[in-house]
Amino acid sequence: MTITWSESMSVGVPMLDEDHKTLIGLINLLHRSIGDREEYVAVYTVLGALEEYAAHHFAREEGMMRASRCPQLEQHQRTHHGFAEQVASIKARYEENPSSVRARECLSFLNNWLVNHICTTDMSYRAWLVGHAGARQAGEKVDMVVPGRRDSARDLRSLDILLVDDNLNFCEILITILGSVGINRVNVVNDVAAAKAALVERAVDLLITDWHVGADSGLDLVKWLRQGPPRLASIPVLILSGHERLINRDLALLAGADEFMEKPVTARGLLICLSRLAAKPAQS
Repeated sequence: MTITWSESMSVGVPMLDEDHKTLIGLINLLHRSIGDREEYVAVYTVLGALEEYAAHHFAREEGMMRASRCPQLEQHQRTHHGFAEQVASIKARYEENPSSVRARECLSFLNNWLVNHICTTDMSYRAWLVGHAGARQAGEKVDMVVPGRRDSARDLRSLDILLVDDNLNFCEILITILGSVGINRVNVVNDVAAAKAALVERAVDLLITDWHVGADSGLDLVKWLRQGPPRLASIPVLILSGHERLINRDLALLAGADEFMEKPVTARGLLICLSRLAAKPAQS
């Protein structure tokens, strides 16, 4: 059963509400991963994103509570530690034997924990954080991409990205990860022909493409791109692949990709990769 955000869940602090919405979105994606043709990849990617984004959120929440001298800080730290341990345990089981973990078994724990965390535990700090300037400043300093660097996620928000993948569920996972740092301009297409048409119509800042897109190859799309006019040929490209071989990275780079990542991807790994690509000087 999916979780629906409602205003009754609001803790009155916009940045924490946005964090909670992202966590809810990731948990709902686990629900939709059941029976997916790449269920193992989807489950592990979502679990990894939950682990990383929860750590980011907890650091923000605790920093804000510390700045406002909220007396419930230690209780929250214990609760956060317990959640992190349980998610890490599920991930470890997956790494040992992917077939031992399914989306369905994760949902009950995650649904119950998050709803209780938001609707009960987090409401206790509301009076301390709402309107507290020092707490807001402490929260803004917590960065998902580069810890301690305040503006790195902000640098990504203006990106216009084309995502090419025929797995709609995995596209939703990536969109949720990107949205967690404010990247909201993501156009999704599900085949190479549609990708070419979209690129001809409007150049983008970054292209993310799967290696296998239906019967087509993302490598062919990249080769076509690099042979095009300068406005297309200079677009930075990330290729994703769920078929891991050492040679795949070399083939992707030879085809003209700037970066290559194996599925399942990690949320922070993906965002760091995009940050590198966004910083690359345009090719001539």
